[in-house]
Amino acid sequence: MKSLRINNQYIISRKIASGAFGFVMLGFDQKTGQQVAIKIEKPENEHLRSLEKEVDIIRRLEGVQGVPQMLYFGKQDDFNVLVLQLLSKDLSSLIKKQKKFSLKTVLQIGIKLVEVLDDIHQKGVLHRDLKPENIMIDDNNRFYIIDYGISKAFMRKNGTHLPFKDRQPFIGTSRYASIAAHKGNELGRKDDLESLIYILLYFYYGNLPWQNIKHVPSDQKIIQVGEIKQKQTLELFNNLPEELKKIYEYLRKLTYVTEPDYKSIIKLFQQAAKNSKIKIDSIYDWDIQNTAQTEMFSRYGTIQFDDNYEIDQYQSNQQINIKQHHINPNKRKTFCPSLIKQTFNQDLIQIVKDKGKKSNGSSAMENIDEIYQLSKDEISEDTQQIIPEECQQNQGLRVRTLPDYLKKPKIKQKPTQTLVFDDDWVIDSGTHLVDNYKKLQSLSNQMTTIFHHKQK
Repeated sequence: MKSLRINNQYIISRKIASGAFGFVMLGFDQKTGQQVAIKIEKPENEHLRSLEKEVDIIRRLEGVQGVPQMLYFGKQDDFNVLVLQLLSKDLSSLIKKQKKFSLKTVLQIGIKLVEVLDDIHQKGVLHRDLKPENIMIDDNNRFYIIDYGISKAFMRKNGTHLPFKDRQPFIGTSRYASIAAHKGNELGRKDDLESLIYILLYFYYGNLPWQNIKHVPSDQKIIQVGEIKQKQTLELFNNLPEELKKIYEYLRKLTYVTEPDYKSIIKLFQQAAKNSKIKIDSIYDWDIQNTAQTEMFSRYGTIQFDDNYEIDQYQSNQQINIKQHHINPNKRKTFCPSLIKQTFNQDLIQIVKDKGKKSNGSSAMENIDEIYQLSKDEISEDTQQIIPEECQQNQGLRVRTLPDYLKKPKIKQKPTQTLVFDDDWVIDSGTHLVDNYKKLQSLSNQMTTIFHHKQK
């Protein structure tokens, strides 16, 4: 392709995928600044009309949540070009990173994809090539099914079902294709759902018994994979909730023209979660992993907790930055100044009381008590985050630093350790604990002033 500009609007950036039909490029819309996916068909495949057929299917599915939005279709330098909404990531890349998914994630994926397939089938369309690479999520964990190159409309415009045929060429991907596809039968709605079950089994176990069959010709491989599926699939449900096996057995009994009972299938997924004491809350394994990687992290050390609760004055000039991360409110949260103040309220007061008794500092305790008289209305928004489990277990605060050879060069100054937060709240452990709380009191007064100012 000579031009890097599509329809004088979309700029091509780089290749992100390729296949038999052609390749997919990353691009961006000059008018909106948004990134897009650009599918370009190889000229030698133009006679197959695969991209043109995909456009017809996407137009038929217009308005379905779970189908990417089509932005443009046309020719550019004699190439057929399709511009689509760009989605964040596919489940294939996520499963490669995590090797396998938890039962909770598998059940939630099943529920979401049955809902998407129900909407697609209601428009009279079969996908016929469901696989992890064709399942995408956006930044809000909404699920999409992509790549309609070999999809087919099974309903005529008058609402009648296309007739059944046998001795059809194999359609789909052998690892996830239905048994009917291996037998050469015409595919129906039940076959999309059966492919989904094989995908969920793959997500749970990380592999399937019919994977990586070697030293077998491709035409024989399709037959052999189908035979293994018929013999071994039911055994894979032995370690899973009984409801999943019921779903699979129900799908295997359906005929080509029978409409699956999507609502009952979803209820069985939900029942499996309930019996396994799993909460359906749209939090997935990849969300938890991302949270764990950033939760208790700092550039030069990590904050960890110990059962023996005490606050030490560390003799070090190392600086530790604690960052806040805005994530799903149902997940565990990182620390911020007000969270620490709120969480360790009672424990810190007791520590200062003990220190105050030793030093006869009665006035110091009066200052401490004043700090904790803030009403709920005077607390900033960052205190409304969920308290981490470690805090609920009344565990202590420790700092683990990197080995000496990885630390920043030491600067000669008064030995002290500083915790620096995003909102510039500073605690100097080289000073008396009561002095630190005077800073807290000053911070509280500032917070109260700002709050009342905003109310006015």
